[in-house]
Amino acid sequence: MAADRDRLLHSAREALRAEQAGGRYLLLPKKREKKPAAEPQASLEPAGAEASSPPTDVSERIQRFREMKAARAAQAGANPQAAGLAPQASEWPKGLSSRQELSVFGEKPLTDPAKSAAERLKALAEIAGKCQQCALNSTRHKVVFGDGPPNPELVFVGEAPGADEDASGVPFVGRAGQLLNKIIAAMGLKREEVYICNVLKCRPPDNRTPLPGEAAACWPMLREQLEILKPKLICALGAPAARTLLATEEAIGRLRGQVHDFHGTPLVATYHPAYLLRNPPEKAKVWEDMKMVLKLLGKPVPKGKGA
Repeated sequence: MAADRDRLLHSAREALRAEQAGGRYLLLPKKREKKPAAEPQASLEPAGAEASSPPTDVSERIQRFREMKAARAAQAGANPQAAGLAPQASEWPKGLSSRQELSVFGEKPLTDPAKSAAERLKALAEIAGKCQQCALNSTRHKVVFGDGPPNPELVFVGEAPGADEDASGVPFVGRAGQLLNKIIAAMGLKREEVYICNVLKCRPPDNRTPLPGEAAACWPMLREQLEILKPKLICALGAPAARTLLATEEAIGRLRGQVHDFHGTPLVATYHPAYLLRNPPEKAKVWEDMKMVLKLLGKPVPKGKGA
């Protein structure tokens, strides 16, 4: 009895930590082998502290990602089926691409691969606007498809629209969006240069945690959205987005600080801006993650900046 009670208490604590770090789990397409916890990091810079070149542990994590990606590519070339890829996947360009009969996910595209990225995004947004795959279509005001250029280097993926986004149809325009804008500016980038979207395209009532079925209904659109954009890097904001994209049940605290492989495209997970509004000291960890993002993109880390 005592052992059962201890297990229940441990599960409850883990669930609470995940909830506080950005929301509960949304979607688990398939199980993957659990990754070990991130290595202890060097002392984190406080927000606003002058940033120099990224620490060596960041370089090591990036190098491990590149080695893992090379091994995955070699395995795919030798046996695409064993690598979990669709037929002829070894012939595709590196990273995300759906300019084939099947996408990298083994599914037929929802839009015409022969058209331009801008045309395909417009067509996909129209599909999202007519979507009735879950009950959210009856409570939403506007579909929040995405915001940004059709050829971005960096894509941010959040959880779901809030009240401000539901009213405007644009992602991340509320308080969390304003903080995200500051993070992007601290990176030396402009919001117009990046693409921002969510796992869900419709707001859950009262900003409740999205249900697994809702995330599953939106998954084909998010999947194709990322394939069309073909970013150099994806940044998952919060536990729901990270867990959905990485098909894992790991806590966001374990997922951040690493470089993950999303079908050939590097993915960095970090805390959601809404979580930072409730926990300002965690901004230092997000800035460490953003420095890793900049290094992966081959961009300098601005001095005197911070999350």
